[in-house]
Amino acid sequence: MDLDLSVYLGAFLDEVDEQLEILEKEVLNLEKDPKNVKTIQSIFRAAHTLKGSSAAMGIEKMKELTHKIENVFDSIRNQQLHVDAAIINVIFESIDLIKRLKEAIIDGAIDSIDISDLIAKLEWTKNNKLEDGNYSVNEIEGVKNDSDDTFFPEVILDEYQKDIVEKAFELGMNAIVVYVVLNDKSLLKSVRAFLIHNNLKELGEIIASFPAPEVIEDEEKFEGSLAFIIVTNVKNKEVFNVVNSISDIKAIHLTLLTSSNLASYCVGKKMGIVEQSSLETEENGKKSTSQVKVNPTVRIDVERLEELMNLVGELVISQTRLTDVRGRLAERYSSDPDIEGFQEVENNFGQIISELQERIMKTRMLPIEQLFNRFPRMVRDLAQKSSKEVNFIIEGKETELDRNLIEEIADPIIHLLRNSLDHGIEPPEEREGLGKNRQGTVMLKAAHEENHIVVTISDDGKGIDTEKIKQSAIKKHLIKEDEVEQMTEKDLVFLIFKSGVSTAQTITDISGRGVGMDIVRSHIEKLNGMIDIQTKVGEGTTFTIKLPLTLAIIRSLLVQIGEKQFAIPLVNVQEIIRLSKEEIKTIQNQEVGIVRDRVLPLVRLHKRLDVSEDNILNKKRIFVVVLGLAEKRVGVIIDKTLGNQEIVIKSLGKYIGTPKYIAGATIMGDGNVTLILDVGSIVNEEGTQDVTNNLPSNETRRNEKILQLTTFRLGDEEYGIVIDKVKDIITVPTITPVINSPFSIIGMMNLRGKLIPVMDLRERFGICQQQLTRKSRVMVVQVQNELIGLLVDQVTQVLKVNEELMEHAPRYESQIEEAYIQGICHLEERLIILLNIDRVIGIERLLQLKQLADQ
Repeated sequence: MDLDLSVYLGAFLDEVDEQLEILEKEVLNLEKDPKNVKTIQSIFRAAHTLKGSSAAMGIEKMKELTHKIENVFDSIRNQQLHVDAAIINVIFESIDLIKRLKEAIIDGAIDSIDISDLIAKLEWTKNNKLEDGNYSVNEIEGVKNDSDDTFFPEVILDEYQKDIVEKAFELGMNAIVVYVVLNDKSLLKSVRAFLIHNNLKELGEIIASFPAPEVIEDEEKFEGSLAFIIVTNVKNKEVFNVVNSISDIKAIHLTLLTSSNLASYCVGKKMGIVEQSSLETEENGKKSTSQVKVNPTVRIDVERLEELMNLVGELVISQTRLTDVRGRLAERYSSDPDIEGFQEVENNFGQIISELQERIMKTRMLPIEQLFNRFPRMVRDLAQKSSKEVNFIIEGKETELDRNLIEEIADPIIHLLRNSLDHGIEPPEEREGLGKNRQGTVMLKAAHEENHIVVTISDDGKGIDTEKIKQSAIKKHLIKEDEVEQMTEKDLVFLIFKSGVSTAQTITDISGRGVGMDIVRSHIEKLNGMIDIQTKVGEGTTFTIKLPLTLAIIRSLLVQIGEKQFAIPLVNVQEIIRLSKEEIKTIQNQEVGIVRDRVLPLVRLHKRLDVSEDNILNKKRIFVVVLGLAEKRVGVIIDKTLGNQEIVIKSLGKYIGTPKYIAGATIMGDGNVTLILDVGSIVNEEGTQDVTNNLPSNETRRNEKILQLTTFRLGDEEYGIVIDKVKDIITVPTITPVINSPFSIIGMMNLRGKLIPVMDLRERFGICQQQLTRKSRVMVVQVQNELIGLLVDQVTQVLKVNEELMEHAPRYESQIEEAYIQGICHLEERLIILLNIDRVIGIERLLQLKQLADQ
């Protein structure tokens, strides 16, 4: 069969990546368990698949190299070779060379790669490490069962083919009908058939194929069921192994032709199948089989996904504008009955867009596993090079992340892992002397936290010695000695992010030059992320990286500075506070605020953004948004907050470029353009390391218990709910009344396909009723895995309060029952009542409501 294989190059390279990942993973497993038969078989099958694929594509160097690897593992599985460190190392060398060959194929420079040295090394490994031993597998004359769910093609021998078979009988050769069914979801059925054809040709002569070659070559016509008749000297077992080594095979059936069945051989009936399996010898002599499951997938061009994402972004903008228009019309024509219908359509439109956005976002999301799978090999090599014993643990592989971010966070993780291995984990003898296990532990973990991904790299090594960091920073003239004396342990630890600072006593090819950690910080800052360090000398270190899930559509805080509106990425907002003029000081020409006994640098952006300061000049208290980036903190003075909103990031274009303090723009609901502040340039310019006086000790910070609250209004009073309980905040949707509903339930609402009861908190607390306004909202809270909506007058903000500042309920006479109040917090001119939402709702009542909804 002559195929134009150039069209399959992309698919071939994808398969090389897939098989290399299998090889690397299984060789690492083999190093831990050298006698695992399944692992050996998996490696052999991956090498054999690579050999067949590269042969089909005409990549001779890759074919030769993988053939030698296959030979080594053939000797291993036949118990002629015993796995040791030398074999593992030469296999890893081979894997690295295959990666180089793959890159050379892409660059068109494969002729420049020399494989002769490694070929000789593999050949020597196979021939010079042979040991006594014999391995046998029972011959399989036929592979068949009574399954009734697979059709093989009809096989009819013509006179010429019958003559060849009869001649083979006279010469003592075998004639075998090889039936194969490929997986339904296999993307390249014709190529798989070609691989099978080539592999069988190595065993003998193929005298016929069914269907005809021209049908098999046509991807549209070929359905994946085929049969070959082969004349050979080998037995069924060897034929089965050769076919079974090809990936994406669903079923195999072998029939041995004989003089008694040749005359009547005509197959059109249903045949039994054997699922793809590895023939493994076990103690009881039985075969073990495992079915291969293939998840249905469709490969989509990345540019198409980006286009879809842009369109969804436009829908988000349009939906915001629709909400704004509906609100203005509702105020102007409040008595018009069509306004209610408009509101219903707008709510439904919003829910659909929200679902669509979520689904499109998921198409961009990939399991972080494909990134994490690169690191076991790297950790193994580095540990071996530094003569350390390391147990590398990975958790959270299934965590999904935007495909654009996966590559971006690779370098920071590599640097942190190298530091853990070189600086953190001690040599085995030193660990034993300290009473530790000889084998150190390094853990890489990923998890979702709200709309962020959190990656942690931890080790149980020596920890970070702040004294060494301090001396290194002083020696490199990065900080003055008098400044160091005023710094806390936490600040000293964060000095490690300064370029040139290192705790290493000697320079190695792994680390020690004081570079790497500054790269980590700069990468994370570019991604609007944050990094934190927890360390204890003698016990270990944990680096925590917090990143947004995506860079395309983000949650933002809308603020007013002067007469203009700006957006700040919510991921960088630590808290919103109000400071009196007495709390603002000037230190070395730098305005600072005193926040919980800590000095916080303040930034006035009004002049830099060319807006007026008139609105805040005469105010006794001003709003400050505390921003965080990596280890730095800074407070930005604003006129007021305007709420949270999901925004679509738009570039300002090549003509304008990237003005200082501006990261991009977004289109708001009224059609106006709002600029997005560049948190990175603001924080980096102001910095926090120069203003470190009066910082509380680490112990004081650890003892602080901070509550994060979502606050809202009912009438003249302001209430708060612990933010962990709040799952969503939405505009008031259509609420369907329920007859005789108890507990102040005014009806049921539809939230993305779920029926949720809605409680009117005014009625619940006995507060007089009033009409809904543009600011009215439904807060969706969760109590013991059950959702309920709370109708409130207005959601005000999210804030953090120190739990120690909370007062007991009896000190304040509220309109609501004392049992519903968890505490009261005085914030200058504001008084916030913290609700015990579990008591307000009552789980027994909530379960009754759920039963009511189910009915």
